[in-house]
Amino acid sequence: MHKCDEIPTPPFWLAMIPVIITGVTLAYSVFILETQPHFSLFLGGVTAGLCAYWHGVPWPTIKEGFKLSISRTIPSLIILLIIGMLIAVWIASGIVPALMLLGLEVLVARWFLPLILLFCSIMALITGSSWSTVGTIGVAAVGVGEGLGVPPAMTAGAVVSGAFFGDKISPMSDSTNLTPSVLGVHLFDHIKHMLYTTIPSLVLCLIAFTLIGFSVAGNGGGADVAVYTDPIREHFKLSPWLALPPLIVIVLIVKKTPAIPSLIAGVLLGGIAYLVLQGGELSVLSDLIHTGVAMDTGNAEMDALFSRGGMESMYNVVILALISLSLGGILNYTGMLHSIVLKMSRLLNNLGNLTTTVVGTSVFVNLISANQYLAVILPGQMFEESYRAQNLKLKNLTRTLEAGGTLTAPLIPWNTSGVFVYAAIGVPVMAYAPYALLCWLTALIAIGFAYLNISAPRVKPAEEEPEDQQ
Repeated sequence: MHKCDEIPTPPFWLAMIPVIITGVTLAYSVFILETQPHFSLFLGGVTAGLCAYWHGVPWPTIKEGFKLSISRTIPSLIILLIIGMLIAVWIASGIVPALMLLGLEVLVARWFLPLILLFCSIMALITGSSWSTVGTIGVAAVGVGEGLGVPPAMTAGAVVSGAFFGDKISPMSDSTNLTPSVLGVHLFDHIKHMLYTTIPSLVLCLIAFTLIGFSVAGNGGGADVAVYTDPIREHFKLSPWLALPPLIVIVLIVKKTPAIPSLIAGVLLGGIAYLVLQGGELSVLSDLIHTGVAMDTGNAEMDALFSRGGMESMYNVVILALISLSLGGILNYTGMLHSIVLKMSRLLNNLGNLTTTVVGTSVFVNLISANQYLAVILPGQMFEESYRAQNLKLKNLTRTLEAGGTLTAPLIPWNTSGVFVYAAIGVPVMAYAPYALLCWLTALIAIGFAYLNISAPRVKPAEEEPEDQQ
């Protein structure tokens, strides 16, 4: 997205008005009133539109800003609704309960967190989707963790860390493809360069979660798994055939079938499993696809775990996405974010400061726009020349953009990623954020490497970076 060329860049003070209003109202509504962030973001969007109009931007240009922002994200919003359906159908069909039962019988509390971290990493690497991993494996993992006596916040932290790690190094991930494409960097150069910061983060996470797991088990955290396994066996007909829908979905994605038809296949196969294996009714299947599963097993904890999913569970995320995309689109298209980022460019006298500024800018855009795509695109465009001026290869920038933009998205309660995780597995962002170690460790490692001048390849004089171009 680019701002209209006929409109001059707004002054810094004007661009800061909607940012300050959005930030203050967000902080007040989320942390003091403990309400949803929707109205705060809506108010920020209205303020941004009024400031742009006062600056001389015509209404059609303002409207085009949020229309373009929303239109480019429509496929992601459709995926959200499909994942809501998938969660409901896979619970009702017995797929998620079967995975939980297997985990409860095989896993032990001490090794549960590191194993879930690795499992989610592999799943997201294969599928290229952190959201699909959280919405399927994550749902089962929280239930298994509770059965083993592991607090849901810890389990959610491991799930999010693994899902977003796998997503980042997967060549099938949309955000991993988007980031290098913004700057003309080759996809696999980008992925290989990210390994220098993400692998140390993963290793530190494995160590930390292993220590946490032993601490939880050592404090008598283990629970009687029969409290969880007996209701599953009682209320679901378990069969090896339940493994077929997940396997088919994985095969489809490995064969590079697009995400939407692959997930739809998962919904259809799960629906068939519900009708055939669980003896469900078509009318009930239609209802639960829309409203989600409402379990009544007599076990309050199990009912809470299984009563979720459906398109309705994602409405809140979709509405938040529409509002935040409108705000981000107006700020970007009218040049307000450009004006703010230009003020930050004075701090770029060395690689460490440059990297810190890029990370900070990406986090800032994430906070204000609640849009991880914009948090990659805008700083990428703003700081490209700064990296070129220091003869740094642009894959240094794309790696930093992922660390600051994509990986911090699930740590923000009003960001679409954070809201999605809460909607999918029922754990608030503020609860799991301290345990989503990889999401903030990677940014710190990227900044540390920059100040120490580690893994920072530069362009030699007259070199054209042929290996980094698409």
